Amino acid sequence: MKTMLLYVHLLSLAAAFGSMLIAEHLIFSRGKKFTYDRYDTVLFASHTVSVSLLLLWLTGIGFIVLGYLDDPAYILNQKIWAKVSIVLLMSINGIYIERTVLPRLATVSKGELLTRNAAESARFRLSFAISLAGWLIAAFYGAARFLNHGYLYGELFGLYLAAVVMILVFSYLVSDQLLNEHAPNETIAESS
Repeated sequence: MKTMLLYVHLLSLAAAFGSMLIAEHLIFSRGKKFTYDRYDTVLFASHTVSVSLLLLWLTGIGFIVLGYLDDPAYILNQKIWAKVSIVLLMSINGIYIERTVLPRLATVSKGELLTRNAAESARFRLSFAISLAGWLIAAFYGAARFLNHGYLYGELFGLYLAAVVMILVFSYLVSDQLLNEHAPNETIAESS
């Protein structure tokens, strides 16, 4: 049973992570117009991530139940609860992406800017950072058995928060053109 859970868990992780990278590549590709075809592919990738995340939740709960049945002390492992917290934040962020980012991308495929102001830019950057850091750290925690029972929840969750901050800062170091290079030509002409 545990082997089957692990198999589904790893396939779901690979499908979600790969889909997320494809979507972000299509959104942030320099020099390429964000067309409706690109939007359609991003939408498909987003749905793949959603289904994969559901499967990751189900298999993760399965791991926790099996671990507890094998040894009730299993649930005292702080790494498990840090990982659950990270995946919970990623799930909430996924709802935000479904309700806010994807509809905004539909308008971008029609020629509008991705972000219209600094607050919207900050929200998109934070959403991206929560997602990318979450996938990277959750996958690392899944593979890093040496972290079992050796670290406190605050340390493990703190590493995730540090990764979110680093990715967010990096996103501001990258030119704003990366977010808004698909501006209509008349907007550029008017600002001259």
